[in-house]
Amino acid sequence: MQSQPQKKKTHPLIERRPDGALYVVTGATRTGKTTWVARRVERCRRLLVWDAMGEWADQFHCHRVQSVFELAQAVKPGAPPRRLAFVTTVTPENFAAFCRLAWVFIRADMGSLVVEELADVTSPGKAPPYWGEIIRKGLRFGPDVYALTQRPSESDKTVMGNASVLHVHQMARDEDCRYMARELRVEPALIDGLLPYHWIERDRRTRELSNGIVTKRRPRA
Repeated sequence: MQSQPQKKKTHPLIERRPDGALYVVTGATRTGKTTWVARRVERCRRLLVWDAMGEWADQFHCHRVQSVFELAQAVKPGAPPRRLAFVTTVTPENFAAFCRLAWVFIRADMGSLVVEELADVTSPGKAPPYWGEIIRKGLRFGPDVYALTQRPSESDKTVMGNASVLHVHQMARDEDCRYMARELRVEPALIDGLLPYHWIERDRRTRELSNGIVTKRRPRA
């Protein structure tokens, strides 16, 4: 009797998931960038944040993690869902270690990833290797990735080129205002006229341009 071929099992790390999105969130300090992102992920049970200033650990209900070993244990497959903020010294080595573990995190299960102050850890050229892997190949695992920067013209071009959504708050420098106007395909005056906590964004997937205001309420626990 001819044996029946066995059905191949889908590995949980590569199971089919809806594509995620990459949000590039720009604006000067205290214009609402982090607050806007916090609203987006406030109900996310599985969250990982590059949090060099400790803001997410202190204000947005994330567990503070300060060692690579602890982070590795918290993001491995099978670990319980948690909201994690990696608080450490800002160095290329520490960011590379974070991104290597963020790659494990997004493959293990659905969740969201936030990187604060991207210009501190990348430059205007090609993205660093492990960060580049996430923003070029990681969205197929379903995460929403939020890359925040005060200085978009000094951040890596890979993230700008791969962004699903460009979200812009008030800019401090004319150079960055003109840079983001080109990316959004709008007149610079439209960005230059933004007030604190006001925003404009372009969804590259739909080409839709929209705007709004961030509320200042604190997210729920």
